[in-house]
Amino acid sequence: MKQLLSVILIISAIFMVSCKGGNSDLKKDATNIADAMCKNIETMNNLKAANPADSGKVEKLRAKEKQSEVEMTILYQEFKAKYKEKVSDKKFAEEFALELRKAMLDCKYLSKEDRANFEKEINK
Repeated sequence: MKQLLSVILIISAIFMVSCKGGNSDLKKDATNIADAMCKNIETMNNLKAANPADSGKVEKLRAKEKQSEVEMTILYQEFKAKYKEKVSDKKFAEEFALELRKAMLDCKYLSKEDRANFEKEINK
């Protein structure tokens, strides 16, 4: 789970540092990114729970994990291109981070610890 949280935090940090723009679609963009992240969490949880002897299932889950990574990379590139003109705006980065955390709360695969951390950040 620590690895999963690290992935989420790294992706969030990348978006916060490198993204800016108008907020008309910000909630939608954050929701799309959160959905992709949630799918990745689900896949990672399933991979962790899979019997290593079931090579077919493990291989299928690894392929799904790679696909999730590709999807997140594409979303990141699209997001960066969309908001490229205002990359250094701290206020935008904070707004995006807040919307991303809110959207991640809808992820049923989020650990209790991660959920508590996101809720804490939202309620600051």
